[in-house]
Amino acid sequence: MLSLVLAWSANAQEAGGLLDLTLEELGSIEVTSVSRREETRDDAAAAVYVITREQIMSSGVTSLPEALRLAPGVEVARNGAHSWTISMRGFSSNLSNKLLVLIDGRSVYSPLYAGVFWDAQDTLLHDIERIEVIGGPGGAVWGANAVNGVINIITRSAWDTDGGFAEIGVGNENELVAGLRYGGRLGRNAAARAYVKRREHDASRRARQGQGVDDWKMQQAGFRADWAVSETDALTLQGDVYDGEESALVRSDFTLGTLPEEGLQDTVDIAGHNLMATWERQLGHGAALQLKGFYDHTRRDIPGTFREERDTLELDAVHVLRPRGRHELIWGAGARVTEDDVDNTRFATFEPASRRDETYSLFVQDKIALRSRKRDLFLTLGAKLEHNDYTGTEHQPNARLTWLISERQTLWAALSRAVRVPARLNEDLELYAPIDVPGLGVPFYAHVQSRDDFEPEELFAQELGYRIRFGDRLSADLALFRHDYDELQTNEVLGPPVLVPGALPYLVLPMVQGNGMKGESYGGTLDVKWQPLPNWRLEFQLSHIDFDLELRSGSRDRHALGVAGNSPEYQGAVYSYLSLSRKLSLFTGVRYVDGLPNQGVPSYTELDLAVDWWVSRRLKASVAARNLADPHHPEFGGGNEIERSIVMKLDWRF
Repeated sequence: MLSLVLAWSANAQEAGGLLDLTLEELGSIEVTSVSRREETRDDAAAAVYVITREQIMSSGVTSLPEALRLAPGVEVARNGAHSWTISMRGFSSNLSNKLLVLIDGRSVYSPLYAGVFWDAQDTLLHDIERIEVIGGPGGAVWGANAVNGVINIITRSAWDTDGGFAEIGVGNENELVAGLRYGGRLGRNAAARAYVKRREHDASRRARQGQGVDDWKMQQAGFRADWAVSETDALTLQGDVYDGEESALVRSDFTLGTLPEEGLQDTVDIAGHNLMATWERQLGHGAALQLKGFYDHTRRDIPGTFREERDTLELDAVHVLRPRGRHELIWGAGARVTEDDVDNTRFATFEPASRRDETYSLFVQDKIALRSRKRDLFLTLGAKLEHNDYTGTEHQPNARLTWLISERQTLWAALSRAVRVPARLNEDLELYAPIDVPGLGVPFYAHVQSRDDFEPEELFAQELGYRIRFGDRLSADLALFRHDYDELQTNEVLGPPVLVPGALPYLVLPMVQGNGMKGESYGGTLDVKWQPLPNWRLEFQLSHIDFDLELRSGSRDRHALGVAGNSPEYQGAVYSYLSLSRKLSLFTGVRYVDGLPNQGVPSYTELDLAVDWWVSRRLKASVAARNLADPHHPEFGGGNEIERSIVMKLDWRF
């Protein structure tokens, strides 16, 4: 490989894109998700990683979850063709609920279970500016559910998307990837763009039954408009609408005493739309004011399980004050109103069927220069107060220390408290889940009830990080953490199974949700970037996590302790970005993911390749192959296996 690189580099000019940025420029990328104000990545007192637009384009990914694999420490497991399990710093599950996900600052988590429906999150990948990935709590500025991490997907301004863009791709698994976008100037002071996108995906493979039943189709459209209202004021208006159909094996609704029919093929329908407006005013001397408001509507219909429609309205204000002496102060306030309407089934019943929840918040943060002359040592103190309808007022403080040792070295440390507040699933759900016991003569169900005094899950985090650049071609970023958790969710058995007599007798195991687990986790991430040649960059990533969980006094849910085995103890990756010429580039990715003992999933190593060929200045042909190391493998429990795939794509700019 090295001889090939040297041969090409002798005559090749450095191609545009990722390799146009030096390691110093990559470290100086401005991020906003750590403190809600602009700061360089190298100066941020947090485990922050930026997935750049160039990385997304070069790697050949076709979805947001695939793009997140490019960041160290993000646990991305594909459950099937349209389902993903994504978390950070542990606690992966089909209902992962400790990761806050934002699109341009708009929260996309579901108050139904405090997690993210990843099948409904999409946009035109070509229009993403960057993805900011923060490991660790962000509750002091973002509020509840920003417990183990924050992901903010930031799209490009309409000013940067003049002209047209079209893409068309086909493959054996990604059967169709198609998109069209056109943008332009609206006079001297405004720019706008609009896009449409269509995706079709083949079903995954079942471990024993062959082809699965989870193929899906999704179409989406959206727009963004940016106005320079004056020299100091800017206004952005953007929105999306989407609709999708997902094949699935569903359960029919049933009568107690009979088992629900399994294996019925049906269609899961999802749909939604959103609209967001953002106004920013520059107040001079570093001061600024931002007002943001959005409306979001979602609909999800899973036959035999539930149907939910939800409307959410949120208003948010952030004020960056003018620096005064040693202090840089920022504060903000927000209000969210969300209301849903659920069609219940015997399997899952939410009571009440319709609920309205309101959340109000206030945060303040002060960055203090501890040495006024050198300005190399900073202490950031902040907290967020948030009132919700489940547990009342929650406080989430943090303290962060940054030492800029030199232009090439940064040392930081942080102490934080964060909470995951209850969702409807914790306080309003009644569930009858069939239990398969071979040879048992009567139907058997776990009857799981929620409770109206469910406590918020709590985290106290301790973090330490170090960044260094060795010259112009090598850099390293190390982040270590220790998390102390309390009030973690359990499902408590209330007593022995009860036989319910009648014409159709059945057994019921009574259970109730509780807060019966606590414990700690510790680990870290290491990211090393090395540029041995001007046209070749390598990135080495390693992450580790370990758990020490225990049941609190009175809890008997030993199954809850198995959550530690839902996350890989080790993950590693090597990514290579190589510009063979101005027209040809090669991406290579090798990923190792440790086994998941609680899911019965073995470790695996995978190989991804992507080749880009600029046929002309406006036309690019690409081939991306994923999971080349084996024909198929599981990534999480449930029986679905992910197959080797290849996508051939054309991108045209006009």
